[in-house]
Amino acid sequence: MTKKKSVFRMLVITVLLGIGMNFHHPVTPTLYTAMGLPSRIFGTSMAVMCFFSFLTSVFWGEFSNHIGRVKVFTISCVCYGLAQLSLGFSSSELMVLISRGAAGAFAGGAGVATMAYVIDVSEPPKRAANLAVYTAMQSVSLAAGYLLGGVLGTIHFQLAFNVQAVWMIALGIGTAFFAEDSIVDPQTVRPRELLKAVNPFNSFASARSLMSTVMVLFLIVVFLTGFASNCHENAFNYFLKAELDFKPVYNGLIKAVIGLVGLIANFSINLWIIRRTDAKKSLIVVLALCALSAAGALIPGNLTLFIAMNLAFFTANAVYQPITQALSVEGRKNSEVGVITGLFNAIKSMGNVLGSLAAGIVYDLNMLFPFMLSAGAFVLSAAAAFAYWRSAKR
Repeated sequence: MTKKKSVFRMLVITVLLGIGMNFHHPVTPTLYTAMGLPSRIFGTSMAVMCFFSFLTSVFWGEFSNHIGRVKVFTISCVCYGLAQLSLGFSSSELMVLISRGAAGAFAGGAGVATMAYVIDVSEPPKRAANLAVYTAMQSVSLAAGYLLGGVLGTIHFQLAFNVQAVWMIALGIGTAFFAEDSIVDPQTVRPRELLKAVNPFNSFASARSLMSTVMVLFLIVVFLTGFASNCHENAFNYFLKAELDFKPVYNGLIKAVIGLVGLIANFSINLWIIRRTDAKKSLIVVLALCALSAAGALIPGNLTLFIAMNLAFFTANAVYQPITQALSVEGRKNSEVGVITGLFNAIKSMGNVLGSLAAGIVYDLNMLFPFMLSAGAFVLSAAAAFAYWRSAKR
């Protein structure tokens, strides 16, 4: 098959990426409990992963300007697959944390490369709609990955990690032969410039020229939503295993339903918001709904009510993400896309780091505390979104 530069091809790759990167989620709690690790590991391991994603995301955006989005994607997928293989064979808490850190660094690269590619190839008027479809593809692939991982986990949790490693390595190598790079003339990489780019703090410095009051307020929204989403999701995943003793296949089925609902929401609610409303203003309402549904998970009741309230939460959660992605590149030049997508992913990852850590810490105090924390963070994010909207109007 001839290589081609195409949004459609990258969306297909995004689906395959989402499936591959989610095989392990239904079985990771089983791995941790089989190893006899303390309950904090579900928060600390995710925090380590997100921290390294935070450190490297802006670098990947800048580096992809030099060598191309596809090469960054290939490197990231192959190395992520090896990191997940290492996680599956971990025999200690330290090995788990090292493996998750490596996975986070390269997961950031794959995510930045695919999002930047879609933006590069899209015509400016179609960027927001294409990003909504991109997020929808992430939702459906997340669901499929969870479901397949859960099925593999019923055979043996180790099998999910092994298949994941092979899948990711094959995807990375295959993409190099399937997709033409969106960067027509990559910048020449000089050793000194490469060393400077590798330093994550220099990478953040390169984004300084893009800062403004409006941008800072927007990044606060991104940080708070990243914190709230990850805090809630980590607690929910661990709750299913630790408190309800769900088997991996049930975790996968629940996530599959959540992903399907997210897909429907992205193709209906999101496209309507982006095309027919002021996205900045609509973001305030969506984040307020996230706060309400997160708080709803705290209502005492039976298991059915708990699952239903969390389904409502994850639906609202799926709606806000493409809105923030579209707003991040609104009015940006193509030359700024790499750094902006990297910065967006980095700030989101930092929110994920602290959200994961907070969930792990407060879960030991009370299993419902992470859900309370998530609801509070979403209230703050809605307030920040209001300030962002007011500032952008001036």
